[in-house]
Amino acid sequence: MSIEFIKPINGDVLFEVADGELAHGVLYADICVMANPESNITINGVNAQICDDGFFHARVGLDGYRNTVTAVDETTGETSTITLFFFKGGYKTYRMGVDDVIRCFENIYNHRDEYTSIFDDPFLKVYKDVHDAYGTHVHMHIYYETVDGKFNLSMFPDKYKDEFKANSDWLRFSFHSLADQPASPYKNATYEQVIREGELVEREIIRFAGAEVMDSVTSQHWADSNLEGTRAFRDLGFKVIDGYFIFDDEGNPMVSYYLNADQARHAHERDFWVDTEEDIIFVKDDIILNEPFYSLEDIDAELDKLKMAEDHCFMYLLIHEQYFYEDFEVYEPDYRERVFRGVEWCVKNGYRSSWIGDFAFENKGDNIWQRTKK
Repeated sequence: MSIEFIKPINGDVLFEVADGELAHGVLYADICVMANPESNITINGVNAQICDDGFFHARVGLDGYRNTVTAVDETTGETSTITLFFFKGGYKTYRMGVDDVIRCFENIYNHRDEYTSIFDDPFLKVYKDVHDAYGTHVHMHIYYETVDGKFNLSMFPDKYKDEFKANSDWLRFSFHSLADQPASPYKNATYEQVIREGELVEREIIRFAGAEVMDSVTSQHWADSNLEGTRAFRDLGFKVIDGYFIFDDEGNPMVSYYLNADQARHAHERDFWVDTEEDIIFVKDDIILNEPFYSLEDIDAELDKLKMAEDHCFMYLLIHEQYFYEDFEVYEPDYRERVFRGVEWCVKNGYRSSWIGDFAFENKGDNIWQRTKK
């Protein structure tokens, strides 16, 4: 029987409190492996004990961002190694993400002679209000053009650039897709297509809002790009991308990028998981605040259930822009209240707003968006 890591496994992200005891900057976590019961197993030099579950356990100290953990059968000399990540300072944080954003820019464009502030736009005002009330960081994922093609980012004026930059400590943008349609735009895309469309959006955002508003985390429209397309997102400067990591009726992964069934299933059970071969960090969306199958009053109960799951050290709140508008086919008149309800639950339950980049990268400079390839 070969040595197999049971929990955690390669690429898992651990947090203080939830995954072990933190002492003097070292996270002491329980590492569980499966091996021949007759084996003498050590894990990073610590003698492992076989427990009632039939697995070997050892408490191992993790003192870095990226940690190599090696299990050794001291009898046979067999070894098995994984890499674990310690996101120090990420415990009990939350993210407010907004997908499919374009119409607020069109509205400001249409009122450019009237609006003296970006927050004269009623949609953006919702997020300014929740930030002012709770200090919430808001990350919006941007389309290049509207559904009807009558507006695109190249039309947006740069007269508000200083205001965007002044609010970049809490309001940031990143590339989502070229447009709302087609669905799954990058499922079969080439690397070159993703780079081309990403550069188009990035160039315009920087022109009218400044590089300060760009972030190294994003949400991809439909989150199902193939491997080459996902590599392109990484090379556009996005070190972390989100997904649902669920399955369709035939048991195939969906909203899961290029991950196979085992990887998607595992990513769904974690807040974060790292594909160490591709150097891509995946983060799971926890709740879609605009989901019509539950009401405003259901949000607290849904978040309560998520909190009970052992992996919810981090809470990802996601909502889509279009549900804000009265002409949208499934308009939600309580859109603003849904945003506030999700954030208020997080605050009441001890979660604090944070940029993912504040804790998810090895070097502090990595949380500053920058292209990794030209």
